[in-house]
Amino acid sequence: MAGFNGRRVAWQLHKYLSYLVFAQVFFWVAGGVLFATLPFKAWVKGGDYIEAPAAPVIHAGQLDTALATLTGVTRVEAVASANGDLLRVESPDGVHWFDARGFAAPLADALAVEAFGQSLLKTPAQSVYVRWLADTETRLGIVDELGGQVGVWQMTVDDSYRLYFGPEGQFLKVRTDYWVWFDAFWRLHIMDYGLGEDFNNTLLRVFSWLALLFVLSGMVLSYFAARQQWRKSSPFK
Repeated sequence: MAGFNGRRVAWQLHKYLSYLVFAQVFFWVAGGVLFATLPFKAWVKGGDYIEAPAAPVIHAGQLDTALATLTGVTRVEAVASANGDLLRVESPDGVHWFDARGFAAPLADALAVEAFGQSLLKTPAQSVYVRWLADTETRLGIVDELGGQVGVWQMTVDDSYRLYFGPEGQFLKVRTDYWVWFDAFWRLHIMDYGLGEDFNNTLLRVFSWLALLFVLSGMVLSYFAARQQWRKSSPFK
């Protein structure tokens, strides 16, 4: 009966593990390079493209009129929008929007959203396209720029980045093509292809252990290779 061959076992283990983890190791390394290379605030978060609107001042009369119709208010926030300054009020029965007079805020239209969006750009746009999004959109097969949120305005600027606004015209977020690639590789990196938030999922844990075994088997093979080379070159054969 043949004895245990550690080198052969290590080689077989290393070979079959390479088939399993090669692609994922590539995404881990490529993702790490991407995360370390792209300027996060400037390009990924869109800091080079827009200036987010500052919060306006809340006037007492506006606040009194708005709060008179609600009970149990938990939060009040002033928000700049395509329809001017608005009040966002949270209460037990939901979120309410009020205009500068304290009355229910109207919904924004495409022209107002475009004008407001243009005012946020740091560099004038060559082309702008505004549309209402009633359904989710996926980019690169796995990226949803809004995380499932629908019923918003999308303003595409120069076919390279997009501004999103709520129904009342309030600015929500900016998404660049750099952000899309960053988010795609983040999902591939943590192996969460849904919301991209679970970085301790079962699939990631399994592949992490497989990758560790792949590295350890490679170390064993390196040891055997070094020992064989030493024996060949040693004068004490």
